Amino acid sequence: MKTLMARNLPTQLVIELGAQIVSGKLAPGTILTSDTLESQFGVSRTVVREALKVLHDKGLTRPRTKTGTIVLLREEWNLLDPDVIGWLRSSGLAPELLKDLEEVRASFEPWVARIAAKRRGSKDIANLSSALKKMTDAYYAEGLKSSIIGEADMEFHEAILEATQNELMKRIGSLLIPLLGIRDEMVRDVISDGDPLVAQHKAVLDAIIDEDPDAAENAMKFLLEQAAEASDSIRRRVKSDAFIT
Repeated sequence: MKTLMARNLPTQLVIELGAQIVSGKLAPGTILTSDTLESQFGVSRTVVREALKVLHDKGLTRPRTKTGTIVLLREEWNLLDPDVIGWLRSSGLAPELLKDLEEVRASFEPWVARIAAKRRGSKDIANLSSALKKMTDAYYAEGLKSSIIGEADMEFHEAILEATQNELMKRIGSLLIPLLGIRDEMVRDVISDGDPLVAQHKAVLDAIIDEDPDAAENAMKFLLEQAAEASDSIRRRVKSDAFIT
């Protein structure tokens, strides 16, 4: 069946095909051909070619000589790509990725906080304080449903990365930020009280201000333990809903 696209743009085709691949509608091993996609979506060969290149860069597909483009297994997807993460969430498949995220964060971020406490400057403190204030103000003004809380959380963790003065640490940490944003959106419904959330971030900030590496590391460990509990609640809810369905 032919699907007409609103505009003849590669981005729209990327979104459509990416969502179908991630959801499983286009299963691994499926062969995509230019002729079929041109006919189905009413787009030009140039649009198809550009869209398939983007999907390849995201690890979703791979060109095969003389046969077309093959849809790849999840093991080959770029799970740190913001678009892939977004499609996973839309398909209801992101909760399982949260467990991997929490484990990576637990093994990485406490040390980041420790280094930040040793090297932070006045600008770093200002950035961290600003992010925490933004988070606090949003919570008391709008409650936990506020999208600003998630934005402030990402800014807070980015500021800690910046405070390490370590280029590799900053690069590695920046890969997790898109996942952190998705995670923050997903856990809003399972957090009933935002006061501990604010207090946990403040404990990290206070330790960094005091240049106390041990306290910063321990405060971050505690914050992440609470975050992992919220993520576990999301996964249990999804499994329960799937069972009921």
